[in-house]
Amino acid sequence: MILLSWREEYLVGIAQIDAEHQYLFKLINDFHDEHVRGGKSQQVLQVLNRLVAYAEEHFQHEEALMRSIDYPGLARQQHLHEKLFSSIFTLNEKLSLSSATVDSETLRFLKDWLVEHIVKDDTAIGDFMKRQAVQRDKDTALP
Repeated sequence: MILLSWREEYLVGIAQIDAEHQYLFKLINDFHDEHVRGGKSQQVLQVLNRLVAYAEEHFQHEEALMRSIDYPGLARQQHLHEKLFSSIFTLNEKLSLSSATVDSETLRFLKDWLVEHIVKDDTAIGDFMKRQAVQRDKDTALP
């Protein structure tokens, strides 16, 4: 059962970032599938651990890209990434240290943070890069 379906509207326009977002969708769907199948807590945690590790790696890639293009919203994005990563990490710790179980609220959180972050925040990075490219084209076209 798919929790998240990838849509064209989620494309940021940066190949690496779009591929990483799609993989995050896959990891969240894997986590959901393992939960729905009634997987043992250790199996669910393995999937969640992969999600935590990959989210951290992805955020580092995004932030490096933003630094390289002098993205004005870098500090805000770093703050959002820290909050998102902290939330995922806390969830991981809670599930691994106790008998807490995955519930619909957890799944909704994972779904919402990813989609909302991509649509509201990451698409702005792609838009900024497009504006930069248009400006460069204008600057080089001037006599």
